[in-house]
Amino acid sequence: MKRNKIFSIGVALMMAAALVSCFDDPGTDIVLETSFLEINEAATTAGLDVGKAYERLNNGSTKKDSIRINLVGRQRSNPVTVNFTIDASSTAVPGVHYNLITTGTSVTIPANQSYAYIRFEVLPDNIDAGEVWKLRFNLTGSDAADISLSENYKYFTRSLRILCPFVRSNFTGTLNVDEPGYGTYTTVSSPDGADANTIVINNFWDFGGTVKYVFNPANTTVTLPTQDVVMGGVTYVVAQGTGNATYDACELQFVVPYTVRRKSDNALFDSNTHTFRK
Repeated sequence: MKRNKIFSIGVALMMAAALVSCFDDPGTDIVLETSFLEINEAATTAGLDVGKAYERLNNGSTKKDSIRINLVGRQRSNPVTVNFTIDASSTAVPGVHYNLITTGTSVTIPANQSYAYIRFEVLPDNIDAGEVWKLRFNLTGSDAADISLSENYKYFTRSLRILCPFVRSNFTGTLNVDEPGYGTYTTVSSPDGADANTIVINNFWDFGGTVKYVFNPANTTVTLPTQDVVMGGVTYVVAQGTGNATYDACELQFVVPYTVRRKSDNALFDSNTHTFRK
């Protein structure tokens, strides 16, 4: 019995040695070549659904963007046409939230290259603060029969949202003012020549006064500095009241609590809030 086991072990070792010698023999290696297409942004660590904020300047400007299609594997001597679709589950509406710049439903990877781009533009002025619109791209195939699609990275969603920087000119011009308990009226604001973040408005309190407001781009707050204002031939002291004074660069409005006192005797005439809207 022991002799039979030794014999079996010896046969197994001989077969293993034969296999190793075969694999080491030059010219007998088997190389499997595969090529596939993927969306570059999907293959990154960020994931398959990546949000991006586009600056909204409220001037009709658009923001150009793109996604990259990779050919993974050897480059081809002929161009490769890659087909794609915008998935029906996309919530972003063409002509409202985005436009495709790439024409048709395909892009071409040039000969001896490894990538091409699907190009599009975003329309930030049509996206409100807090909104997220999803734009999903799907790769559907190519004109090369030996190039497959990556099962994991053949689709990608760009989630569109907006970022609104402070632009002083957006807060100048005619403003509608809401004063609770009194009503709504208009005023005109202009840039202050001494400070890039300050505006000057006329018709404060609907009584013809000229007042300065200072914006802080770092934290979306507004300051109403204490200042003497002549209205109706009387000097008043205008100051910031109790509560938050903030601005919204997306909605083009700012809210400031205020107080109005007569300077001669410090008599309080009003304590209220102004909401200014472009």
